[in-house]
Amino acid sequence: MPLQAAAGSHRLLPMTVDNIGFLRDRLGQDCHPLQFVRELTKNSIEAIERTKSDGQIVWDYEPVAFELESVRRLCIVDTGDGMTGDEMVKFINQLSSSLSKQSLQGNYGVGAKIAAATRNPAGVSYFSWKSGKGAMIRLYRDELTGQYGLQQWERSDGLWAHYLPIEDDLKPEIIKDHGTMVVLHGRSPTDNTLLAPTGVPAPKRWITRYLNRRYFRIPPNIQISCREGNLLVAGPANDLGTRRAVLGEGEYLKRYGNVSGSVALSGAVAHWWIIRERDDDKTDPIEKYSGHLESKGHVAALYQDELYEMITGRAGMSRLQQFGVMFGYERVVIYVEPHADARLMPNTARTSLLIDNQPLP
Repeated sequence: MPLQAAAGSHRLLPMTVDNIGFLRDRLGQDCHPLQFVRELTKNSIEAIERTKSDGQIVWDYEPVAFELESVRRLCIVDTGDGMTGDEMVKFINQLSSSLSKQSLQGNYGVGAKIAAATRNPAGVSYFSWKSGKGAMIRLYRDELTGQYGLQQWERSDGLWAHYLPIEDDLKPEIIKDHGTMVVLHGRSPTDNTLLAPTGVPAPKRWITRYLNRRYFRIPPNIQISCREGNLLVAGPANDLGTRRAVLGEGEYLKRYGNVSGSVALSGAVAHWWIIRERDDDKTDPIEKYSGHLESKGHVAALYQDELYEMITGRAGMSRLQQFGVMFGYERVVIYVEPHADARLMPNTARTSLLIDNQPLP
């Protein structure tokens, strides 16, 4: 490898990664089991924002694979700006690479490639259209070497390609001139990745519930919807369920908070709500929406419209006591939003907020 000039006229041998497969698997162990849902959704949000227009994101099953192979595979579709074949090779097959600007406070360029790929070693397929032209790639883990990379296809001229051009018969209905679909293959080619992972709450609506708990606010120009119903728990094949909109915890609190306010803290603002006991139809909002989001009292950190370190149940009750809430725990919600600070950033797993690489006070 040639030596490269560095600052101060010194010469440098750049550091490389000897076993990228091990590194990727190790980073994947740090991820929440459902973090891939957040990472892929965030990528779709940013893709739509780059179009400077309204857009849609849909979590559903990919119909072509079901028709041809009778396998239901979970997919996410967006109407973002899309990618060419060459762009997908560059941005998907490089660990720290992103279409969006990378920063410690924003996009890392590693999320979906870690959280999704390590839980889908059989493959993560990207189908993308840009300026009316479509292409696809498949990122997977080679069982023999343990390495991750792109599948290669032999072309008619005998050369090999890392992406394939695709026809519009694979294009989801909501995509017109540009957009992307990501399909998750699971751990084997026959996996039904639409099924809710073992142990997740509300398995008939696990994606909806996770995204509602993850996001405080959805960008107003973007609609997100998710497949719900018996298909997500291996129910009857003819019961396709429905698609439900993701609104975020903020919308729930706006609709069902009886009173609310904010308190200035040192370096942060604490936003609080008290959930009312009865809705207009005489039902309790906590009971009515427990399967769709975190409807009971809880505490979390709020950063860039996302919720971190959400504490619920008995631990949430203890934390609410630290805020001086002695009664009615299940109806009190507190979100602490730190002030903008260059030292503030999420950890790599996007589960905690850190300031100077230390937990928030």
